[in-house]
Amino acid sequence: MAAGLVGLMLQVACGPDPTAMPTAMPTATVPPMATPTAVAGATPTPVLPPEGTLRVAVTGAADHRDLHRLVSEWATLFGPSLSYNRLLRFATGPGVPLPSLVVECDLCSEWRQVDQITYEMDVHPDARWQDTDGLPSRPVTTDDVVFSLERLRTRGYPHVALLDSVDRILALTERTVQLRLHFPDPDLPIKLASPYAVMVRPEVMDAEDPRTAPVVSSGPWRYQQGLSGQVKLTAWEEYWRHGQPMVQAIVFQPAASLDVGVGVLRGGRADMAQVTEEQWAALAQEGFSSAVVQRQGRGLLFGLNTAHAPFADVLVRRAALKALDPHGALADAFGIGSVGVGVPVVDPSWLVDDATLRATFDEPGAARELLREANAEGTEFALVVANFGEEYVAHGTALADQLRGVGFDVTVDVLSRGAYLNRVWLDRDFDAFVGPLPPIDTPNGFLLALLHSRGSSNVTGMSDEAIDALIEAQAIESDIARRGELVRELQVRTLAGAWLFMPVISAERWAYTGRVRDLAPAMPMGAGDLWRAVGVEEQP
Repeated sequence: MAAGLVGLMLQVACGPDPTAMPTAMPTATVPPMATPTAVAGATPTPVLPPEGTLRVAVTGAADHRDLHRLVSEWATLFGPSLSYNRLLRFATGPGVPLPSLVVECDLCSEWRQVDQITYEMDVHPDARWQDTDGLPSRPVTTDDVVFSLERLRTRGYPHVALLDSVDRILALTERTVQLRLHFPDPDLPIKLASPYAVMVRPEVMDAEDPRTAPVVSSGPWRYQQGLSGQVKLTAWEEYWRHGQPMVQAIVFQPAASLDVGVGVLRGGRADMAQVTEEQWAALAQEGFSSAVVQRQGRGLLFGLNTAHAPFADVLVRRAALKALDPHGALADAFGIGSVGVGVPVVDPSWLVDDATLRATFDEPGAARELLREANAEGTEFALVVANFGEEYVAHGTALADQLRGVGFDVTVDVLSRGAYLNRVWLDRDFDAFVGPLPPIDTPNGFLLALLHSRGSSNVTGMSDEAIDALIEAQAIESDIARRGELVRELQVRTLAGAWLFMPVISAERWAYTGRVRDLAPAMPMGAGDLWRAVGVEEQP
């Protein structure tokens, strides 16, 4: 790849923005094996909902309804985003292996990659806008799509990076939209499936304040939000994709906390609620079922600074990783989660195998031998631990104890959120750290920003020509299988170089009653595509 193209890709890569550091981390991620866990016969006396209605207890809220100008997972998982179409959506259902970023048509009837820098999307011929007061239903046009995408990338809007590789957006024919790129971007289909990349009706955006305007979409749900914050999605009877959604309505009931949500679930006034592992231990005994939702690109990062001693020496870095039992620390502190390099992957075949992970960690004897070989026994360093809550401090303290166990002399610096952001992500003034990273939703967002030697968020000083070459090769590779091979290889090399890894990849557990059917536990990029596929079964 030409040096100029690499530089352009690195400059505009959808990498983590340190200023977007989360104020709270989602709970951690489970391995690909996670599937709903059935437990027979929930016992609470239910408050019967209307037939065909799914009730979900949720926490949080969104500031407004304009998805193009909003950053809110509540809005994308439980709010207005669910009513809209995007050009593409994430495939969901029992047949989709997890983790997954596989996409399929949503508003489109077909999409194709014409060449490395040209994509074409055919708008579904039956797609129509919902009607509302004074605004009748009409077909969705290619001009509507161009309007929506151009609005999404308005300068100053928060999601312009989704289209950072796009040069021109053209209504090629009455049914076909063409996207011409500045450079190859195999992540573009994933970005077009972002829950923020919604298609909006121009008349509504131009006539009213989109932040408070009615939600008028071409999607499967009519949207209604009450003064209490309760959201009701009612299946649009004229939705043009037959057989979707699977339920007649979904009601997202506001809960002040997870404890309140569990109370609503136990009281029979909700069919689903997010729960902690401690809460689940009790609910499992009460007859509920659960599913664990994997959250790629969210969690904790462990990094070693190669700019100075002691971690300029690869032997010392390898000793540090072999000293760690990250699975044990994760289980003790968070109770749920997985360990890995952390690259968001399109399908599970992209992940490094368990044998590679086992060979990287939890070998205290090998760690001591590496320290002796490097003449680094008793090496002193400070481990920065981000204080985002008690479990974060407990997790960091456990890692420090494991490092001490092989002969490192470790001082723990527990930092507030702001101090952690400044010291690690802005000033890069640390020996080692463990703490949250900004959410990253695409493979290139992780690889170009965090792992490439010229990455905008390469806080460890990681530099390896072979890894750079692999990152650059996969960044233009459109064949998913071949790209997966490249991503696997560079993850193996990253673990061998011992610069960084994610000791906690996020997930969350949802408990549910016997009414819920066909729950697919996935929320890629914070998208709520699972809700269109879930069903309910009325209890006798």
